[in-house]
Amino acid sequence: MNDQKLKIIYTTLDNLESTPFLSNMLRCSVIESKPIVININIKGKVLNYQVSVRSELRANQLHLLGDNTGAVEQIIIAEKITKEAKELLVANEQAYIESSGNIYLPQKDMMILLDVRGAGKISSSGNSRAFTKTGLKVLFHFLVNQAFLSMPYRQIAKETGTSLGNVTNIINALIRHGYLAKTDDKNLYLKNKEELFKTWMDRYEHILKPSLEMGRFRFRTDEDFQNWRRTRLEDKITVWGGQPGAHLLMGRPSPNILTIYTEEPRADLMTNYRLEKDPDGNVYVYRKFWSYSDLKINVAPTLLLYTDLINSNLEKDKLAAEKLFDDVLRGKLNLKE
Repeated sequence: MNDQKLKIIYTTLDNLESTPFLSNMLRCSVIESKPIVININIKGKVLNYQVSVRSELRANQLHLLGDNTGAVEQIIIAEKITKEAKELLVANEQAYIESSGNIYLPQKDMMILLDVRGAGKISSSGNSRAFTKTGLKVLFHFLVNQAFLSMPYRQIAKETGTSLGNVTNIINALIRHGYLAKTDDKNLYLKNKEELFKTWMDRYEHILKPSLEMGRFRFRTDEDFQNWRRTRLEDKITVWGGQPGAHLLMGRPSPNILTIYTEEPRADLMTNYRLEKDPDGNVYVYRKFWSYSDLKINVAPTLLLYTDLINSNLEKDKLAAEKLFDDVLRGKLNLKE
């Protein structure tokens, strides 16, 4: 199966699902059969299409597409479709999606036509299903504990809190990008781990982490902040990240910012730990997004501690991150020196 065609399909569908006008009304899935089929779920109504993929489609190329006479309707997915070609496709009621998120879906009981965005570009990994918010959560579990790769897809979905279809799409995307491979007996294993780790850290900081923010807070008294280590966090439900997590593991850095990851509701968090909302507060709270811990204390997994520290602008955090990597993380990820 042509990897470039699959890359165009997945990128196009990712961009479509993130289009502001459509993000809350449709979801897409891909069946990597021959021919490739996609399912588009529009508020409970599922449309099935056989896919014809093009890098660029011009008006004088439409005759190459063939007649749409099969049992499953045809849809054209292209990185770029010229204005003239779009006009002819609409005139002939031929469905299409452009990689930028532009779309035309004609149906008997409805019609979707959106053409407001410029042509999209296909990057090597940036728009992949593997690096969406859901993909980053699943990939985190693979990096933290590679035993997840030996689980059935349905169990991975349950453990990571996502759907079976998403797990399938994420794993297929990681394989296409060269980050996952299968042994002769079909077991999955990670490849290019150092590059994958760096990509995950960057995407986490800019894509996933902002969506996890619950707010900034402060302790009710300065004394509470100074004695943060005495705070009894709800076991495995609320954990320290960043500076405090690293301090508990290594004795450094001395925290001036406290990062918390939690599954507790905000009201319970404020009551249980004597916190008050403060837009300038030094307690940063994020929603906990993983189910596995490699530690026996209430500290986030070391991979996340390292990511919090290395993405900081503070020199002391970067120094602590380097020590954490050399002492713990390099061995866990089995990376070469």
